[in-house]
Amino acid sequence: MERARRHVTLMVVPLAVIALGLVASVLVPYGYPMKWMTVTMQLEDLSPFDVIYVGAGILAVSIGLASRRGSPPGWVAIVTALLAILGATFMTAYAVKVFADGGYWTEVLVFVAPIAITVVVTFQALRMRGWDRMLWLIGAFAIAALPYSCPLIPGMFNLFSGGIVYLIADVTLVALFIRGLR
Repeated sequence: MERARRHVTLMVVPLAVIALGLVASVLVPYGYPMKWMTVTMQLEDLSPFDVIYVGAGILAVSIGLASRRGSPPGWVAIVTALLAILGATFMTAYAVKVFADGGYWTEVLVFVAPIAITVVVTFQALRMRGWDRMLWLIGAFAIAALPYSCPLIPGMFNLFSGGIVYLIADVTLVALFIRGLR
């Protein structure tokens, strides 16, 4: 139980980094040969993909509050995690629809896999209690948001995500989740 709490507490940092991507300027690669461009997210031009940033931020705050109390996460943290997972999964499903409409079937298959894994991990999490449940819920969020950081699809990587910063933060979440399972 204490191991899961430690991993969940460590996950607050990458979640906060993802959340800060909503307002912070980030470096994204573009062109060939590769060059770097500074991109700042404009708050006037909100995107539906911003739900992932907001979900990560609210999840980081709710976990921070739960870990300060010392008791296992309550229903507010669990509902927050479920809403963040739902938002990230919905945006991934939206990307699948766009790729399917365009006939990009390889991308469709790549993006459908995290949706299926997220559903399984989320239902497994709901069968657990305490910090183990929160560990699995954050793992489900990280997996649901992983396609959003896919560098294999340049338009999505450069325009919607925080580029390298988002990729590193989300891969860190997945790594902490896997490490917490041991």
